Amino acid sequence: MLYLPTIISIIEVLIVVVPALLVVAFVTIAERKTMASMQRRLGPNSVGWYGLLQAFADALKLLLKEYVSPTQANLILFFLGPIITLIFSLLGYAIIPYGPGLTIMDYNLGILYILAVSSLSTYGILLAGWSANSKYAFLGSKWPYKDVSLYLKQTVSEKPIRKFFLTLLGTLYVTPYNYLKGFKVKILLKMGNSQVTKAFNSLLGTSEAIRLLSINIYKNHRSYIKINHPEKPKGKSKSWNQWLAGLIDGDGSFYLTKNGYASLEITMDIRDEHALHIIKNVYGGSVKLVSGAKALRYSLRHKEGFLALVNDINGEIRNSYRLIQLNKICLKYGITLIYPEKLTYENGWLSGFFDADGSITLNKANGQLSITLTQKTSEILQPLINIYGGSIYIDRTSNGFKWYISNKEGILKLIEYFKKYPVRSLKKNRLHLIPRCYELKDMGAHKVSSDVSPLLAKSWEFFKDKWDKYEI
Repeated sequence: MLYLPTIISIIEVLIVVVPALLVVAFVTIAERKTMASMQRRLGPNSVGWYGLLQAFADALKLLLKEYVSPTQANLILFFLGPIITLIFSLLGYAIIPYGPGLTIMDYNLGILYILAVSSLSTYGILLAGWSANSKYAFLGSKWPYKDVSLYLKQTVSEKPIRKFFLTLLGTLYVTPYNYLKGFKVKILLKMGNSQVTKAFNSLLGTSEAIRLLSINIYKNHRSYIKINHPEKPKGKSKSWNQWLAGLIDGDGSFYLTKNGYASLEITMDIRDEHALHIIKNVYGGSVKLVSGAKALRYSLRHKEGFLALVNDINGEIRNSYRLIQLNKICLKYGITLIYPEKLTYENGWLSGFFDADGSITLNKANGQLSITLTQKTSEILQPLINIYGGSIYIDRTSNGFKWYISNKEGILKLIEYFKKYPVRSLKKNRLHLIPRCYELKDMGAHKVSSDVSPLLAKSWEFFKDKWDKYEI
Protein backbone atom coordinates (compact mmCIF):
# COMPACT_ATOMS: atom_id res chain seq x y z
CA MET A 1 0.00 0.00 0.00
CA LEU A 2 1.37 3.39 -0.96
CA TYR A 3 1.91 5.91 1.81
CA LEU A 4 0.51 9.42 1.51
CA PRO A 5 3.93 11.11 1.00
CA THR A 6 4.67 8.69 -1.84
CA ILE A 7 1.32 9.44 -3.49
CA ILE A 8 1.92 13.17 -3.13
CA SER A 9 5.39 12.81 -4.70
CA ILE A 10 3.94 10.89 -7.66
CA ILE A 11 1.23 13.51 -8.14
CA GLU A 12 3.84 16.30 -8.01
CA VAL A 13 5.92 14.55 -10.67
CA LEU A 14 2.88 14.09 -12.92
CA ILE A 15 1.83 17.72 -12.46
CA VAL A 16 5.25 18.81 -13.76
CA VAL A 17 5.99 16.16 -16.43
CA VAL A 18 2.56 15.95 -18.12
CA PRO A 19 2.23 19.72 -18.78
CA ALA A 20 5.86 19.80 -19.97
CA LEU A 21 5.14 17.07 -22.53
CA LEU A 22 1.90 18.78 -23.58
CA VAL A 23 3.73 22.07 -24.07
CA VAL A 24 6.31 20.32 -26.26
CA ALA A 25 3.49 18.79 -28.34
CA PHE A 26 1.72 22.10 -28.94
CA VAL A 27 4.96 24.01 -29.55
CA THR A 28 5.79 21.38 -32.20
CA ILE A 29 2.41 22.02 -33.86
CA ALA A 30 3.00 25.78 -33.70
CA GLU A 31 6.41 25.34 -35.29
CA ARG A 32 5.00 23.24 -38.14
CA LYS A 33 2.19 25.74 -38.68
CA THR A 34 4.68 28.61 -38.79
CA MET A 35 6.91 26.84 -41.31
CA ALA A 36 3.86 25.97 -43.39
CA SER A 37 2.72 29.59 -43.53
CA MET A 38 6.23 30.67 -44.58
CA GLN A 39 6.04 28.14 -47.43
CA ARG A 40 2.44 29.01 -48.37
CA ARG A 41 0.88 25.72 -47.39
CA LEU A 42 -1.58 24.60 -44.71
CA GLY A 43 0.50 22.43 -42.45
CA PRO A 44 -1.23 20.07 -39.94
CA ASN A 45 -4.98 20.53 -40.34
CA SER A 46 -6.64 17.09 -40.35
CA VAL A 47 -6.35 15.62 -36.84
CA GLY A 48 -8.43 17.58 -34.34
CA TRP A 49 -9.68 21.13 -34.64
CA TYR A 50 -7.22 23.14 -36.74
CA GLY A 51 -4.76 20.22 -36.52
CA LEU A 52 -4.16 20.65 -32.79
CA LEU A 53 -4.08 16.90 -32.16
CA GLN A 54 -1.55 16.10 -34.89
CA ALA A 55 1.35 15.75 -32.43
CA PHE A 56 -0.64 13.20 -30.41
CA ALA A 57 -1.45 11.23 -33.56
CA ASP A 58 2.26 11.23 -34.45
CA ALA A 59 3.16 10.02 -30.94
CA LEU A 60 0.56 7.23 -31.17
CA LYS A 61 1.91 6.21 -34.57
CA LEU A 62 5.45 6.01 -33.19
CA LEU A 63 4.31 3.89 -30.26
CA LEU A 64 2.45 1.47 -32.53
CA LYS A 65 5.23 1.11 -35.09
CA GLU A 66 7.07 -2.17 -35.30
CA TYR A 67 10.19 -2.22 -33.16
CA VAL A 68 13.24 -2.69 -35.38
CA SER A 69 16.73 -3.38 -34.09
CA PRO A 70 20.01 -4.31 -35.81
CA THR A 71 20.70 -8.03 -36.13
CA GLN A 72 23.82 -8.05 -33.95
CA ALA A 73 22.71 -5.39 -31.46
CA ASN A 74 22.63 -5.83 -27.70
CA LEU A 75 18.83 -5.58 -27.49
CA ILE A 76 18.62 -4.54 -23.82
CA LEU A 77 21.17 -1.73 -24.07
CA PHE A 78 19.88 -0.68 -27.50
CA PHE A 79 16.39 -0.35 -26.01
CA LEU A 80 17.55 1.46 -22.86
CA GLY A 81 19.64 4.10 -24.69
CA PRO A 82 16.75 6.40 -25.77
CA ILE A 83 14.95 5.84 -22.46
CA ILE A 84 17.99 7.01 -20.49
CA THR A 85 18.32 10.09 -22.70
CA LEU A 86 14.63 10.97 -22.22
CA ILE A 87 14.74 10.47 -18.44
CA PHE A 88 17.74 12.76 -17.97
CA SER A 89 16.12 15.34 -20.24
CA LEU A 90 12.99 15.39 -18.05
CA LEU A 91 14.91 15.46 -14.74
CA GLY A 92 15.80 19.09 -15.36
CA TYR A 93 12.18 20.12 -14.76
CA ALA A 94 12.38 18.92 -11.13
CA ILE A 95 14.07 22.07 -9.78
CA ILE A 96 12.41 24.71 -11.98
CA PRO A 97 10.33 27.12 -9.82
CA TYR A 98 6.98 27.58 -11.56
CA GLY A 99 5.76 30.02 -8.93
CA PRO A 100 5.85 30.68 -5.16
CA GLY A 101 6.02 27.23 -3.60
CA LEU A 102 5.42 25.53 -6.96
CA THR A 103 8.45 23.31 -7.36
CA ILE A 104 9.22 19.65 -6.81
CA MET A 105 12.63 20.24 -5.23
CA ASP A 106 14.02 23.47 -3.80
CA TYR A 107 17.72 23.12 -4.51
CA ASN A 108 20.37 25.78 -3.93
CA LEU A 109 22.64 24.50 -6.68
CA GLY A 110 19.84 24.27 -9.22
CA ILE A 111 21.82 25.61 -12.17
CA LEU A 112 24.62 23.12 -11.59
CA TYR A 113 22.03 20.37 -11.24
CA ILE A 114 20.57 21.19 -14.67
CA LEU A 115 24.03 21.21 -16.23
CA ALA A 116 24.78 17.84 -14.64
CA VAL A 117 21.64 15.96 -15.68
CA SER A 118 21.61 17.47 -19.17
CA SER A 119 25.20 16.35 -19.73
CA LEU A 120 24.37 12.85 -18.53
CA SER A 121 21.88 12.39 -21.38
CA THR A 122 24.93 11.98 -23.62
CA TYR A 123 25.49 8.55 -22.06
CA GLY A 124 22.18 7.37 -23.51
CA ILE A 125 23.21 8.45 -26.99
CA LEU A 126 26.63 6.83 -26.60
CA LEU A 127 25.04 3.65 -25.28
CA ALA A 128 22.57 3.44 -28.18
CA GLY A 129 25.30 3.84 -30.80
CA TRP A 130 27.72 1.44 -29.14
CA SER A 131 25.11 -1.27 -28.47
CA ALA A 132 24.01 -1.30 -32.14
CA ASN A 133 27.25 -3.09 -33.15
CA SER A 134 27.19 -1.23 -36.46
CA LYS A 135 30.05 0.57 -38.15
CA TYR A 136 27.67 3.41 -39.07
CA ALA A 137 27.60 4.45 -35.42
CA PHE A 138 31.35 5.11 -35.73
CA LEU A 139 31.57 7.00 -39.02
CA GLY A 140 33.74 9.68 -37.42
CA SER A 141 36.46 7.22 -36.49
CA LYS A 142 39.82 7.23 -38.26
CA TRP A 143 40.76 3.57 -38.11
CA PRO A 144 43.13 1.76 -38.51
CA TYR A 145 45.50 4.04 -36.55
CA LYS A 146 46.70 2.44 -33.33
CA ASP A 147 46.95 5.43 -30.94
CA VAL A 148 43.51 4.76 -29.44
CA SER A 149 42.26 6.87 -26.56
CA LEU A 150 41.27 5.22 -23.31
CA TYR A 151 38.24 7.46 -22.94
CA LEU A 152 35.61 5.13 -24.40
CA LYS A 153 37.20 2.09 -22.82
CA GLN A 154 36.97 3.73 -19.40
CA THR A 155 33.46 5.01 -20.07
CA VAL A 156 32.11 1.57 -21.04
CA SER A 157 34.20 -0.84 -18.96
CA GLU A 158 34.24 0.91 -15.58
CA LYS A 159 31.42 0.25 -13.18
CA PRO A 160 28.51 2.27 -14.65
CA ILE A 161 26.76 3.06 -11.35
CA ARG A 162 29.95 4.30 -9.71
CA LYS A 163 30.86 6.40 -12.71
CA PHE A 164 27.36 7.87 -12.86
CA PHE A 165 27.46 9.07 -9.26
CA LEU A 166 31.02 10.31 -9.60
CA THR A 167 30.03 12.38 -12.60
CA LEU A 168 26.96 13.73 -10.81
CA LEU A 169 28.82 14.53 -7.60
CA GLY A 170 31.80 15.98 -9.41
CA THR A 171 29.51 18.33 -11.32
CA LEU A 172 27.24 19.38 -8.46
CA TYR A 173 29.73 20.11 -5.72
CA VAL A 174 32.31 22.81 -6.30
CA THR A 175 34.45 21.75 -3.35
CA PRO A 176 38.04 20.67 -2.72
CA TYR A 177 39.00 17.19 -3.87
CA ASN A 178 39.46 15.92 -0.32
CA TYR A 179 35.81 16.69 0.47
CA LEU A 180 34.74 13.59 -1.42
CA LYS A 181 36.60 11.24 0.99
CA GLY A 182 37.23 7.85 -0.57
CA PHE A 183 35.87 8.78 -4.00
CA LYS A 184 38.40 8.96 -6.82
CA VAL A 185 37.33 11.78 -9.09
CA LYS A 186 39.61 11.88 -12.15
CA ILE A 187 41.22 15.16 -13.07
CA LEU A 188 41.24 15.01 -16.88
CA LEU A 189 42.83 18.40 -17.50
CA LYS A 190 46.31 17.35 -16.51
CA MET A 191 49.45 17.40 -18.66
CA GLY A 192 50.54 13.88 -17.66
CA ASN A 193 47.18 12.28 -18.33
CA SER A 194 47.22 9.54 -20.98
CA GLN A 195 44.01 10.93 -22.44
CA VAL A 196 45.65 14.24 -23.27
CA THR A 197 47.36 14.06 -26.66
CA LYS A 198 48.65 17.61 -26.98
CA ALA A 199 49.85 20.41 -24.79
CA PHE A 200 47.43 23.01 -23.41
CA ASN A 201 45.07 20.28 -22.14
CA SER A 202 43.65 19.26 -25.54
CA LEU A 203 41.47 16.20 -24.95
CA LEU A 204 41.13 13.46 -27.52
CA GLY A 205 37.83 13.55 -29.40
CA THR A 206 35.19 10.83 -29.37
CA SER A 207 35.89 9.97 -33.01
CA GLU A 208 39.39 8.91 -32.03
CA ALA A 209 38.18 7.15 -28.90
CA ILE A 210 36.04 4.63 -30.75
CA ARG A 211 38.62 3.26 -33.19
CA LEU A 212 39.03 -0.08 -31.41
CA LEU A 213 35.32 -0.82 -31.58
CA SER A 214 35.22 0.18 -35.24
CA ILE A 215 38.12 -2.13 -36.07
CA ASN A 216 36.59 -5.07 -34.18
CA ILE A 217 33.27 -4.73 -35.99
CA TYR A 218 34.99 -4.34 -39.33
CA LYS A 219 37.32 -7.36 -39.16
CA ASN A 220 35.09 -9.99 -40.69
CA HIS A 221 33.74 -8.84 -44.06
CA ARG A 222 31.04 -11.48 -44.18
CA SER A 223 29.67 -10.51 -40.78
CA TYR A 224 29.85 -6.88 -41.92
CA ILE A 225 27.69 -7.65 -44.93
CA LYS A 226 25.19 -9.56 -42.77
CA ILE A 227 24.99 -6.91 -40.05
CA ASN A 228 24.46 -3.93 -42.29
CA HIS A 229 22.90 -5.56 -45.35
CA PRO A 230 20.91 -8.65 -44.30
CA GLU A 231 19.69 -9.29 -47.82
CA LYS A 232 20.37 -8.16 -51.36
CA PRO A 233 17.90 -6.09 -53.39
CA LYS A 234 14.64 -7.69 -54.50
CA GLY A 235 14.95 -10.58 -56.90
CA LYS A 236 16.98 -13.75 -56.95
CA SER A 237 20.57 -13.56 -55.77
CA LYS A 238 21.88 -14.93 -59.07
CA SER A 239 19.96 -12.36 -61.12
CA TRP A 240 21.45 -9.63 -58.91
CA ASN A 241 24.96 -10.92 -59.58
CA GLN A 242 24.23 -11.01 -63.31
CA TRP A 243 22.83 -7.47 -63.32
CA LEU A 244 25.88 -6.16 -61.44
CA ALA A 245 28.25 -7.99 -63.81
CA GLY A 246 26.48 -6.46 -66.81
CA LEU A 247 26.78 -2.98 -65.31
CA ILE A 248 30.50 -3.47 -64.63
CA ASP A 249 31.02 -4.84 -68.16
CA GLY A 250 29.64 -1.59 -69.51
CA ASP A 251 30.56 1.20 -67.08
CA GLY A 252 32.92 -0.40 -64.57
CA SER A 253 36.62 -1.01 -64.30
CA PHE A 254 38.89 -2.95 -61.91
CA TYR A 255 42.20 -1.42 -60.85
CA LEU A 256 45.31 -2.91 -59.24
CA THR A 257 48.08 -0.47 -58.32
CA LYS A 258 51.78 -1.24 -58.18
CA ASN A 259 51.53 -1.24 -54.39
CA GLY A 260 48.91 -3.99 -54.57
CA TYR A 261 45.81 -1.94 -53.77
CA ALA A 262 42.71 -3.22 -55.60
CA SER A 263 39.60 -1.18 -56.32
CA LEU A 264 36.49 -0.95 -58.49
CA GLU A 265 35.02 2.13 -60.13
CA ILE A 266 31.67 2.51 -61.89
CA THR A 267 30.81 5.75 -63.66
CA MET A 268 27.22 6.58 -64.59
CA ASP A 269 25.05 9.52 -65.55
CA ILE A 270 24.10 11.83 -62.69
CA ARG A 271 20.46 10.82 -63.19
CA ASP A 272 21.35 7.24 -62.20
CA GLU A 273 22.47 8.01 -58.66
CA HIS A 274 19.86 5.60 -57.28
CA ALA A 275 21.43 2.63 -59.08
CA LEU A 276 24.87 3.38 -57.62
CA HIS A 277 23.48 3.78 -54.11
CA ILE A 278 21.88 0.35 -54.36
CA ILE A 279 25.37 -1.12 -54.90
CA LYS A 280 26.81 1.04 -52.14
CA ASN A 281 24.19 -0.20 -49.69
CA VAL A 282 25.22 -3.80 -50.35
CA TYR A 283 29.03 -3.59 -50.50
CA GLY A 284 29.93 -0.20 -49.03
CA GLY A 285 32.13 2.28 -50.93
CA SER A 286 31.36 5.86 -51.89
CA VAL A 287 29.52 7.79 -54.60
CA LYS A 288 30.98 11.13 -55.67
CA LEU A 289 30.38 13.68 -58.40
CA VAL A 290 32.91 13.58 -61.22
CA SER A 291 34.60 16.97 -61.42
CA GLY A 292 33.55 18.98 -64.46
CA ALA A 293 31.10 16.38 -65.77
CA LYS A 294 27.47 15.47 -65.30
CA ALA A 295 28.36 12.04 -64.01
CA LEU A 296 28.79 10.13 -60.75
CA ARG A 297 31.54 7.72 -59.81
CA TYR A 298 31.10 4.82 -57.42
CA SER A 299 34.37 3.70 -55.79
CA LEU A 300 34.94 0.53 -53.78
CA ARG A 301 38.35 0.16 -52.18
CA HIS A 302 38.06 -1.52 -48.78
CA LYS A 303 39.05 -5.16 -48.94
CA GLU A 304 36.01 -6.72 -47.26
CA GLY A 305 33.30 -5.30 -49.49
CA PHE A 306 35.52 -5.57 -52.56
CA LEU A 307 36.12 -9.31 -52.08
CA ALA A 308 32.41 -9.87 -51.48
CA LEU A 309 31.64 -8.16 -54.80
CA VAL A 310 34.35 -10.09 -56.70
CA ASN A 311 33.01 -13.40 -55.45
CA ASP A 312 29.47 -12.41 -56.47
CA ILE A 313 30.27 -11.40 -60.06
CA ASN A 314 32.95 -14.05 -60.70
CA GLY A 315 31.57 -16.24 -63.50
CA GLU A 316 29.21 -13.54 -64.84
CA ILE A 317 31.66 -11.05 -66.43
CA ARG A 318 31.58 -11.20 -70.28
CA ASN A 319 33.59 -8.19 -71.42
CA SER A 320 37.03 -9.47 -72.47
CA TYR A 321 38.79 -6.34 -71.18
CA ARG A 322 37.01 -6.65 -67.85
CA LEU A 323 37.90 -10.36 -67.65
CA ILE A 324 41.59 -9.49 -67.98
CA GLN A 325 41.25 -6.95 -65.15
CA LEU A 326 39.31 -9.40 -62.99
CA ASN A 327 41.92 -12.10 -63.60
CA LYS A 328 44.63 -9.88 -62.08
CA ILE A 329 42.44 -9.35 -59.02
CA CYS A 330 41.80 -13.09 -58.68
CA LEU A 331 45.52 -13.86 -58.94
CA LYS A 332 46.29 -11.38 -56.16
CA TYR A 333 43.76 -12.85 -53.74
CA GLY A 334 44.10 -16.50 -54.75
CA ILE A 335 40.61 -16.74 -56.27
CA THR A 336 39.93 -19.07 -59.18
CA LEU A 337 38.65 -17.09 -62.16
CA ILE A 338 35.38 -18.51 -63.49
CA TYR A 339 34.50 -17.97 -67.15
CA PRO A 340 30.87 -17.18 -67.99
CA GLU A 341 28.50 -19.72 -69.46
CA LYS A 342 26.75 -19.14 -72.77
CA LEU A 343 24.32 -16.20 -72.56
CA THR A 344 20.64 -17.18 -72.49
CA TYR A 345 17.33 -15.34 -72.30
CA GLU A 346 16.97 -16.31 -68.62
CA ASN A 347 19.91 -14.19 -67.54
CA GLY A 348 19.85 -10.77 -65.85
CA TRP A 349 23.15 -9.68 -67.42
CA LEU A 350 21.48 -7.68 -70.23
CA SER A 351 19.56 -5.46 -67.77
CA GLY A 352 22.81 -4.34 -66.12
CA PHE A 353 24.56 -3.91 -69.46
CA PHE A 354 21.60 -1.86 -70.69
CA ASP A 355 21.83 0.34 -67.56
CA ALA A 356 25.44 1.02 -68.51
CA ASP A 357 25.54 1.38 -72.31
CA GLY A 358 21.92 1.21 -73.46
CA SER A 359 19.64 3.94 -74.72
CA ILE A 360 16.03 4.37 -75.83
CA THR A 361 15.39 6.95 -78.54
CA LEU A 362 12.16 8.34 -79.95
CA ASN A 363 11.85 10.07 -83.30
CA LYS A 364 9.21 12.64 -82.40
CA ALA A 365 8.41 13.35 -86.03
CA ASN A 366 7.24 9.84 -86.93
CA GLY A 367 7.05 8.21 -83.47
CA GLN A 368 9.70 5.59 -84.29
CA LEU A 369 11.14 3.89 -81.19
CA SER A 370 14.52 2.17 -81.02
CA ILE A 371 16.60 0.47 -78.32
CA THR A 372 20.37 0.41 -78.79
CA LEU A 373 23.54 -0.79 -77.09
CA THR A 374 26.96 0.67 -78.00
CA GLN A 375 30.37 -0.97 -77.62
CA LYS A 376 33.89 -0.57 -79.02
CA THR A 377 33.89 -4.17 -80.28
CA SER A 378 31.10 -6.35 -81.68
CA GLU A 379 32.22 -9.45 -79.74
CA ILE A 380 30.01 -8.81 -76.74
CA LEU A 381 27.02 -7.68 -78.85
CA GLN A 382 26.91 -10.64 -81.24
CA PRO A 383 25.09 -13.11 -78.92
CA LEU A 384 22.24 -10.61 -78.45
CA ILE A 385 21.03 -11.09 -82.04
CA ASN A 386 20.25 -14.78 -81.59
CA ILE A 387 18.53 -14.24 -78.23
CA TYR A 388 16.70 -10.91 -78.52
CA GLY A 389 16.78 -10.17 -82.25
CA GLY A 390 17.94 -6.90 -83.79
CA SER A 391 21.07 -6.21 -85.81
CA ILE A 392 24.56 -4.76 -85.46
CA TYR A 393 26.09 -1.96 -87.51
CA ILE A 394 29.16 0.28 -87.30
CA ASP A 395 28.43 3.58 -85.58
CA ARG A 396 30.64 6.29 -87.06
CA THR A 397 29.68 8.75 -84.33
CA SER A 398 31.16 6.67 -81.49
CA ASN A 399 33.74 4.81 -83.64
CA GLY A 400 32.30 1.54 -82.37
CA PHE A 401 29.53 -0.96 -82.92
CA LYS A 402 25.84 -0.57 -82.12
CA TRP A 403 23.22 -3.24 -81.49
CA TYR A 404 19.93 -1.88 -82.78
CA ILE A 405 16.31 -3.04 -82.47
CA SER A 406 13.36 -0.97 -83.69
CA ASN A 407 10.51 -3.29 -84.67
CA LYS A 408 7.51 -3.30 -82.34
CA GLU A 409 7.53 -7.05 -81.69
CA GLY A 410 11.20 -7.10 -80.71
CA ILE A 411 10.85 -4.08 -78.41
CA LEU A 412 7.78 -5.49 -76.67
CA LYS A 413 9.68 -8.77 -76.19
CA LEU A 414 12.45 -6.81 -74.50
CA ILE A 415 9.87 -5.07 -72.30
CA GLU A 416 8.75 -8.46 -71.04
CA TYR A 417 12.37 -9.38 -70.34
CA PHE A 418 12.94 -6.17 -68.36
CA LYS A 419 9.82 -6.88 -66.31
CA LYS A 420 11.48 -10.08 -65.12
CA TYR A 421 14.99 -8.62 -64.85
CA PRO A 422 14.42 -4.93 -64.04
CA VAL A 423 16.87 -2.16 -64.85
CA ARG A 424 17.81 0.14 -61.99
CA SER A 425 18.82 3.31 -63.81
CA LEU A 426 16.41 6.10 -64.76
CA LYS A 427 16.01 4.44 -68.17
CA LYS A 428 13.36 2.27 -66.53
CA ASN A 429 10.96 5.24 -66.72
CA ARG A 430 11.25 5.34 -70.50
CA LEU A 431 10.72 1.60 -70.66
CA HIS A 432 7.47 2.10 -68.76
CA LEU A 433 6.38 4.73 -71.32
CA ILE A 434 6.89 2.51 -74.40
CA PRO A 435 3.45 0.79 -74.26
CA ARG A 436 1.82 4.21 -73.97
CA CYS A 437 3.81 5.40 -76.98
CA TYR A 438 2.53 2.53 -79.14
CA GLU A 439 -1.00 3.16 -77.89
CA LEU A 440 -0.87 6.81 -78.97
CA LYS A 441 0.77 5.89 -82.28
CA ASP A 442 -2.03 3.44 -83.07
CA MET A 443 -4.47 6.34 -82.63
CA GLY A 444 -2.33 8.54 -84.90
CA ALA A 445 -1.54 11.02 -82.14
CA HIS A 446 2.03 11.54 -83.38
CA LYS A 447 0.91 12.98 -86.73
CA VAL A 448 -2.48 14.55 -85.98
CA SER A 449 -2.87 18.31 -86.15
CA SER A 450 -4.09 20.32 -83.17
CA ASP A 451 -6.72 21.84 -85.43
CA VAL A 452 -8.16 18.45 -86.35
CA SER A 453 -8.02 16.78 -82.91
CA PRO A 454 -6.73 19.14 -80.23
CA LEU A 455 -7.09 16.65 -77.35
CA LEU A 456 -5.24 13.86 -79.15
CA ALA A 457 -2.48 16.24 -80.21
CA LYS A 458 -2.23 17.52 -76.65
CA SER A 459 -1.92 13.92 -75.39
CA TRP A 460 1.09 13.41 -77.67
CA GLU A 461 2.70 16.66 -76.50
CA PHE A 462 2.11 15.64 -72.88
CA PHE A 463 3.69 12.24 -73.58
CA LYS A 464 6.76 13.81 -75.22
CA ASP A 465 7.22 16.13 -72.25
CA LYS A 466 7.27 13.18 -69.85
CA TRP A 467 9.63 11.32 -72.17
CA ASP A 468 12.12 14.19 -72.22
CA LYS A 469 12.02 14.51 -68.42
CA TYR A 470 12.32 10.74 -67.79
CA GLU A 471 9.03 10.83 -65.88
CA ILE A 472 6.29 8.25 -65.64
